[in-house]
Amino acid sequence: MGLLDSIKSFFAPQGRSDDWAMWLYVRCKRCGAPLAVRVDLRNEPSSDYESGGYVLNKEMMDSKCFALMRATVHFDAQRKVVSQSIENGDFITAEEYERQLGN
Repeated sequence: MGLLDSIKSFFAPQGRSDDWAMWLYVRCKRCGAPLAVRVDLRNEPSSDYESGGYVLNKEMMDSKCFALMRATVHFDAQRKVVSQSIENGDFITAEEYERQLGN
């Protein structure tokens, strides 16, 4: 069965690493619902030629009141967060997010 196992492993999906993932934790200003949004740092930020870094414009919507939130996150060349702002919401920590969910 060694050959068959090799063929299966070749076509099986590989495990994904979250090394290039960043999570945004936000709370809706209208209803207070928490939201966690995954950002793929390889594909979602756009080049910011003026600063030499990257910028992410992310639109999010919670499932409670469906209010649209817009986040803008600026990164340096190494994709480290330099600044962030949000409309119609607030940034929260992962701990605050978990606490609001009751986990």
